[in-house]
Amino acid sequence: MCERTPWEGGYIGINAFGVGGSNVHVLLSSPDSSAFTRTEHAASAVTRLMTFAARTEEGVEATLAEMTRHPTDVDMQYLLQSSSENLSPVTHPYRGFGLLNVANSQHTVQVQTVSSVVTLRQFGCINTGVIKALKSLKK
Repeated sequence: MCERTPWEGGYIGINAFGVGGSNVHVLLSSPDSSAFTRTEHAASAVTRLMTFAARTEEGVEATLAEMTRHPTDVDMQYLLQSSSENLSPVTHPYRGFGLLNVANSQHTVQVQTVSSVVTLRQFGCINTGVIKALKSLKK
C-alpha cells in the first residue's frame, strides 16, 4: 500500500519478506471499542517540570508551547521529553524547561543554549531558572 486505506476494524494481516530469507508475518485485531475507557493519569493535575532539547530556540519554544496547550496529556509529554532526553548539545544546543499546571495559570518557560555535554536531567538540576520557578510555587 502506498496510501492510507480506511479500516472498519476486525483483523488485518501484515507480511514482510526480506531479501535474505527473513520473513515476518503478523495478524492484528482491532480493540473492542466498548471495553476501552481512558482514565486520567494521576499526575495530570499536579505541577510538573518539563524539559526539552532541540536544534533551534524556536523548536524548543514550539514544543514547550504544545505541552502547555495540553497540560493533562501526560503520554504526549512523556513521549516528547524522552525523545530528546539524551540528545547531544553539539547537534541540539538549545535546552528549555517549563512548568505545567501552575496554580496561577502562568506557565514558566525558559530556553538557553548549552555548549557542553549536559543532559536534560542535569540541565533541570543546575539551571537557576528552574530552581527559581520551583521555589515560586505556592505550597
